[in-house]
Amino acid sequence: MTIDWSTWKPGDTDAEFIASTPGWLAEGLKNQKISFSGADKVQLDEVANIVALGLGSGSAESKTVKEVVSQLSIDKELAKSLTHFAMALAMCQRALGEYEYAKGAKIQWDSAGCCDKCNQNDGEVIEAGKTFPSGHQFPPACEYCICDIMPFMEF
Repeated sequence: MTIDWSTWKPGDTDAEFIASTPGWLAEGLKNQKISFSGADKVQLDEVANIVALGLGSGSAESKTVKEVVSQLSIDKELAKSLTHFAMALAMCQRALGEYEYAKGAKIQWDSAGCCDKCNQNDGEVIEAGKTFPSGHQFPPACEYCICDIMPFMEF
């Protein structure tokens, strides 16, 4: 199998589409039961739009944080937290969407050891769309989550 790398472009247009949905970031924070001090004073749709553009262009998280700080004039630490959460959420939602296309697809949580909540999900296998022991369908489950989901293959 050969790959034509001349047509490859960085970025994740599916995650970009997800993150650009109005109200998406506020809903994601609510659903994942995560709050950041000061986030209630920020236009979350504006943060999400900057994150969406970063995801679509393949920008590094640090570059996207700088864009959020520059364009919205918010505290850098809050920008880092919101940007990290939003990027992780969009990518996990995109991945989950791909896995759910296969009826009965199973997914597994891969914990990065960031917290007890995430660790209780580590290695757990569920059907896509169901919930892990923490009550989450996918990461992020904590403020600084770097966990991921992956398809589970039975051999």
